[in-house]
Amino acid sequence: MNAVLCVDIGTSSLKAAFISEAGKEIAFSRRPFLLSGTVHASKEWLPALQNAVQELFSQSPECAPSGICVSGNGPTLVAPSGETLLWNESAVPLSTPSLFIPRIIAFKNKFTAVWNRSSRIYSGPEYLLWLLTGASCTILPSESYRDAYWTEDELLRFGLSREECQKLPGFAFPSQRLAGLSHQAASFLSARQASLPEGLPVFCGAPDFISALVGTASVEKGILCDRAGSSEGINLCTDVPLFGEKIRTLPSVIPRLWNASVLIEESGSRFSSFKQKIERETGTQTDYSALVEKIIADRGADASLEQGKRLMTQIALKAADSISILRQAAEKKGLPFPSEMRISGGQARSPLWNQMKADITGMSIAVPACPDAELLGDAAFAFTSLGLFPDIASAAKSLFTVAQLFVPHPNGESS
Repeated sequence: MNAVLCVDIGTSSLKAAFISEAGKEIAFSRRPFLLSGTVHASKEWLPALQNAVQELFSQSPECAPSGICVSGNGPTLVAPSGETLLWNESAVPLSTPSLFIPRIIAFKNKFTAVWNRSSRIYSGPEYLLWLLTGASCTILPSESYRDAYWTEDELLRFGLSREECQKLPGFAFPSQRLAGLSHQAASFLSARQASLPEGLPVFCGAPDFISALVGTASVEKGILCDRAGSSEGINLCTDVPLFGEKIRTLPSVIPRLWNASVLIEESGSRFSSFKQKIERETGTQTDYSALVEKIIADRGADASLEQGKRLMTQIALKAADSISILRQAAEKKGLPFPSEMRISGGQARSPLWNQMKADITGMSIAVPACPDAELLGDAAFAFTSLGLFPDIASAAKSLFTVAQLFVPHPNGESS
């Protein structure tokens, strides 16, 4: 069975999986970060991948991946020496369509000496791609994204010199073969059970939110997706751009389509902080789904669990508000609105939370067979480049399957 190694750099962890051409997750590993939120965050990405690869081979020693594809959070910025400005750190407020230029200026101001001595400045997944291959690039989701990234004229307008503009690597595109795995990286990553060969094709993924939309096949008109992670976004794919308060509309990775999103900042981060609080109080680590089960089962006897229930309810209510904002914008354009929403990320792994969200939002919640949709999106990019599918849209549609569907209870009442 053909398979690829898919890697996603999150805010708080690295996730990796062997995924087959049928969209099956053959092996999975999640490696939490200890340095997240520090200026050295990126320095543990490659060691985390090494540990993940060893775990994947221990689960499936017979697997021989046909390639590697990497996605990650953005616009995180990283110097070759590892200094990191994460996507969720404050940036310089500037009047520009670029998502990157305010962060580029912030990076230059924060790490002036590093900026001056560095020949390159990478975004998050591109930094790991460089460590794997020695090749430099910036992944541009599509030509329509140039203004959202940068143009030389816009960089010059905000004070960068032409020489400084050259620090930013040239653009590559999702599913593009960047280079082969270097000898050094292959030696570092290979496990005792099996190895990744030098020269193994390494493919460009995309920013994590785009990989998740591809992984949930939300790249078709009328598909609604809840991309949950450290932050959360409700996304609607349309054939015309939607505008409105709190709506951010960007081009889809698929030509002539758009993605309208409403962001719910720090929803996952807030729940992760709550989970850590519970673990400190109890002195034991707890599984995500097991904690949700305890929270929902509690009937007010435990104050900490009641706090968790309020937090979960707040997150679901914000999702309902976001859906309402998108519905109103779609109706203004005369677009039909779906009754079903696909979900990805940590929340997707909890049946009770999925049912709670269905009840509160009034939407049927479709959980993919691969809940970490960024990884399935990476598989779509890799298999497209390997020639198994004619294009990304076809790959997404073929690889995605629904594992469970949660239908709202009458009157939004959970059982």
